[in-house]
Amino acid sequence: MILWTIRHSKPYNPNDVCYGRMDFDVSPSFPEESEGAIKALMAAGAKPTRMFTSPLLRCLRLAEKASEATGLPMEKRDEIIEINFGDWEGQKLTEVPKEQMMGWKNDLRGFRFPNGECFHDIDKRAQSLLDSLDDDGEFLWISHAGVIAALQHFACGLPDDQFVEGAFSYTMVTKFEFKRDAEGHYRGTYTKIHDGIQMKPLKIG
Repeated sequence: MILWTIRHSKPYNPNDVCYGRMDFDVSPSFPEESEGAIKALMAAGAKPTRMFTSPLLRCLRLAEKASEATGLPMEKRDEIIEINFGDWEGQKLTEVPKEQMMGWKNDLRGFRFPNGECFHDIDKRAQSLLDSLDDDGEFLWISHAGVIAALQHFACGLPDDQFVEGAFSYTMVTKFEFKRDAEGHYRGTYTKIHDGIQMKPLKIG
């Protein structure tokens, strides 16, 4: 099975706050970002037969462009929505209580954000959608850094201490190639196809 993923473009976040479920729209750079990612996807030979997207606006904007390019309808799925940062949503990271920040620093993927999720929660919901897909299919997900990183962790063996969630560029395109293991779960490898605008370095702690 082949799965292509595209991370959303740079969101409009003028106050530079923490966002996961916050439904930001895209930045003015969206036309160039989306065009570059979709051109890279098609040039890589992608031929998906179904396209799934996060229901958040920053993904829907890109999914609309991908739909035009591929002729595929958008299928919105909550399983590939971004992490819920709970009480941290809308806050600057410098305003987060120090004890909470240290708790995250000490367990980057396992720390549960107050009234929110931990990154392992994304593993579970992303795997549930992934495992439902046909073995011989080719698919496209328009999603978020947390979801794409989850695929790299739970399905491709990336160790939890390699916290790539804060390192991905916007509109990054990735190709995953999967086969089912003895328990029926997809496992495989990934290749980065395209990089877009780089994020600011994530400061933890």
